[in-house]
Amino acid sequence: MVTTDEKSELYVRLNYTQYKQLQAQLQDWDSIESSHTSVEGFYHKALRLEIGSMILEIQGPTVKEPLVAKPK
Repeated sequence: MVTTDEKSELYVRLNYTQYKQLQAQLQDWDSIESSHTSVEGFYHKALRLEIGSMILEIQGPTVKEPLVAKPK
């Protein structure tokens, strides 16, 4: 990993098959984005990518679930 000022860069060398697998994941966005409940009433979204022999999960901030009206 290379750090320059405020940014970090991660370089991963993939073979052709690994690159095409990553490309397919990125084209099928719905398959990599998910939501997780960490504490009751709160959740976060995450992006999970298989990159070669590693898994990269990027988690968004934990936010409060929206209130849902209860049926009468």
